[in-house]
Amino acid sequence: MNNLSMNRTFTGEYCDLKLPTRYELHWLISYISLALVGLFYGLLGYRWWRLTMFITSFSLGSLLLYIILSTQPTMNESQLIGVSCSIALLFGLINVLLQYVGLFVNGFCFGLILSIISFVVWDIKQRADGVSTSFWLIIALILIVGLLCAILTLRFQKFMLIITSSCLAGVCQVLVLDYFLQLSLLLRFVHKRLLFESTVTLCIRHWIIVFILPIVMLFSIVIQYAWTGRHYDHRDSWHRVISAGHKRYKTANLKKIRRHYEQDSLRQQIIPDESNRFRYFYQLRRANGDALSSDFIQNVRQQSSTIIRMTTNENNENNTSNTNGIVSTKKDTDSTTTTLTHLI
Repeated sequence: MNNLSMNRTFTGEYCDLKLPTRYELHWLISYISLALVGLFYGLLGYRWWRLTMFITSFSLGSLLLYIILSTQPTMNESQLIGVSCSIALLFGLINVLLQYVGLFVNGFCFGLILSIISFVVWDIKQRADGVSTSFWLIIALILIVGLLCAILTLRFQKFMLIITSSCLAGVCQVLVLDYFLQLSLLLRFVHKRLLFESTVTLCIRHWIIVFILPIVMLFSIVIQYAWTGRHYDHRDSWHRVISAGHKRYKTANLKKIRRHYEQDSLRQQIIPDESNRFRYFYQLRRANGDALSSDFIQNVRQQSSTIIRMTTNENNENNTSNTNGIVSTKKDTDSTTTTLTHLI
């Protein structure tokens, strides 16, 4: 009886709405920075998608490395943070430079969030029924859902980048509100459930903060589709970065040329003779800026110069033969005239 009354008293105090009065300085700075990152995800997550991939991969890499290196007893807290951030910085740069790797990691991070949420909901339901949750459930969810979302991100890049950045914006704002309203009680609950440790059942006021996630996610999707991500394609921006510093050649709009060519009025103006239509068509393409091969142009010039040289030689030969004939005829006429004069 005394234990039951103590549990009721503890649950009542646990579910009472009492805002914290003191915050630690380093955690305060960290969560304010996290709020700014969440705002960036929600407004410019797709527009500045390379920075989004860097922040996501850096955060995921540093978190995983910190968890792995925390098992080493010889490293203190500052050494763990320094080593984790250093390696995660390299991991983030790789994801920025290699486009498909960054997209894969972003999609996998979105699947990781979905798998953790699904596991926590299923675990709460199983605990209410008095059944323990299997350890392999969370592993299977992370692998299946993470890989599925990563493949979908590679296939539908713009759609999944907007969805992923909006989801990350909602997660960041939920973590910030969880810290400022209840000192990260919800985060500690999820961490303990992932480690299969005993936890206290959450109250309604704790779940109200979770509902901020779909609201922020919906607003972020609407803002990015209607404003920041409208008339923007990340693949065009990536091609501009790749081709930066190279000479850009102007190419003709062949569809426009073919459309004008099919019109009878324009065809009659520029191609009076149907037998020479291909020659005039290529002249039109060159006039509109179509890029022709330099070897092709050089061969044409050599052929034209050869023809001109041959024609000039033939003309010269004809001229010399004509002059020789005229001179011989003149000589013949002169000789005939002299003989006639002598005869006379």
